[in-house]
Amino acid sequence: MADSTTRVALSGPDVDQIASVSWLQFGDLFGETEGFVCAIMDEVIKTRNYRKHIMKDGTLDICRACHRPGESLRHIVSGCSHLANGEYLHRHNQVARIVHQQLALRFGLIDFEMPYYRYDPASVLENSSALLYWDRTIITDRYITANRPDIVLVDRSVRRAIIVDITIPHDDNLVKAEKEKVSKYLDLAHEITAMWNVESTVVVPIVVSVFSRKASTNISRSFRLVVGSRVGYRRQ
Repeated sequence: MADSTTRVALSGPDVDQIASVSWLQFGDLFGETEGFVCAIMDEVIKTRNYRKHIMKDGTLDICRACHRPGESLRHIVSGCSHLANGEYLHRHNQVARIVHQQLALRFGLIDFEMPYYRYDPASVLENSSALLYWDRTIITDRYITANRPDIVLVDRSVRRAIIVDITIPHDDNLVKAEKEKVSKYLDLAHEITAMWNVESTVVVPIVVSVFSRKASTNISRSFRLVVGSRVGYRRQ
């Protein structure tokens, strides 16, 4: 973790340094897995780009998946068209499942926690305290293009709706990705507040770095989903 690549990544003003390395405290990974994750974070994986430019062994720098030039680690984790609708979508859904299960547990919508890779979110969960949607199109009076966020929660105790959407951008795009998610769902937030029996609707983007080596300074606020946010529409 002392490598300069990681130090530089953690030094930005929009990075929560504590949250970025908190996963190292839990000790629930095999040593080999933790070492592999750290190697990815430090970008020292033997890709074809690494072999050509660092090892200089004459390797042809062509992606083995999409067959385009430049098999860098950045390309593999966030820029390969061949992986976009498979591995990238699966990665996104795994993060969304973790968030959904924690919300379902918090509001008593499910009885016990299971490993995230076994958790299959129900399309709708509901009790007297909350309503929780998973990957559902929200029907509105006015036509809204962005009407299918990952998760929508209605906290009935405070009459607040929360739109949750996951994004896993490259390190350089954390702030941009968060702003884009908020902007994308503001119209839907306005419609939900107008149509549903809630006082406000909050847009909460969950932004996770594709390398998992740094977290936005807003990540702690984002995970406190039921507390609220500065971004939303309140009933007038």
